[in-house]
Amino acid sequence: VGLSFPANCHPFKFNICSSLSARNGVSKNAFTSQPSPSPSYYSSPQIAVIHTSRLYLFDSLTEKQGRKSIEQQCRSPNGSSSHRIPEEELSFLRSGFGLGKTAPPFPYSIDLSPPVNGNKVSRLVIRHLEDEDITKILPEVVREFSSLAPPPSTIPQPGDELAIKIENYLFSLTVLIGLTQRVVRRQKGYSPTNSACPDHNVICLVEQIPNGNINGDEEQTTFSEHIVGIAELSWQPPNPNGNAPPFVLPYFMKTLISRFSPSRDGTLTKEPKGYVSNVLVWKTRRGRGYARVLMAALEGIAKMWGCDDVRLHVDANEYSGRTARGLYWNLGYEGVPDRGTSKINQVGYDWMGPSMANQGLYLVDGVPLLYLRKNLSDE
Repeated sequence: VGLSFPANCHPFKFNICSSLSARNGVSKNAFTSQPSPSPSYYSSPQIAVIHTSRLYLFDSLTEKQGRKSIEQQCRSPNGSSSHRIPEEELSFLRSGFGLGKTAPPFPYSIDLSPPVNGNKVSRLVIRHLEDEDITKILPEVVREFSSLAPPPSTIPQPGDELAIKIENYLFSLTVLIGLTQRVVRRQKGYSPTNSACPDHNVICLVEQIPNGNINGDEEQTTFSEHIVGIAELSWQPPNPNGNAPPFVLPYFMKTLISRFSPSRDGTLTKEPKGYVSNVLVWKTRRGRGYARVLMAALEGIAKMWGCDDVRLHVDANEYSGRTARGLYWNLGYEGVPDRGTSKINQVGYDWMGPSMANQGLYLVDGVPLLYLRKNLSDE
């Protein structure tokens, strides 16, 4: 999702799939540089290795059939819930909010069609992440991306519980610092003369549920609000071999990395590009099309920044990354093929066949990820 926190996303261990989570929306995450594992991964170390190495391998025919099936699931994950978000709203978001301003018109409200299945949510609000929101979303982020799961052994070992507590504490601290840095960077404000400021935007998706109106006056209706998702857009070096770091780098450092770091995608891009990460939708709110809303908003911001494309990493695992890949493919993202141009490793993935070579498969810190790109200039 993802959170690219690039980015469970993964949305990063905290990337905005790129995560939804690596399982349900994005990719990796910026805070740990690892895709979020599913609960079953903790049953044994051997299982974790086997699942992580299971890639999305198929011939061209299977690829087309698989994509079609996954895309259909993403259009309507739970049957009928996603149609409640007006398509014209998504188109407006993707268009750059009308491109009438230098900054996105947040908070931006989307009125939903009449509630279905007893759902009382009547409005979605997209807005920036603020300081006071960080402590509210921190438990969900840590729960999704960290190690809040049984120890990797069926037989408790001395020190397992303490080790997990320490890991969760350190990860929570990393997320807290990283999110705070992102909010501070965004609060520097938009400048027509400096597209790099701010170079990080973490957005929230908020559900508004009416509590009732006062004296029958619809205009005085009060609402309760609940954050149900986050996602991030930032300027990052266009390096498919690297993921967004957990902490915010100065823009000039990103420019230097873009200019001098080796890239294997065969492009001549030497400047930071728009990068989606930390895409995460709360587990109880998945299947409602919320990830599409977050992605549309990020693409709209990217257009306002003047980006001609946006990029992201997504989990290449056949199981945990299936939903995220389907979402991004359905939105028009395509793999950036590995051209094997890096001096570090001249061998690409052509040996896997043209199908896999063109998927954009890369090993990032030893983890197989797909590097996807969407051209915004064609829309």
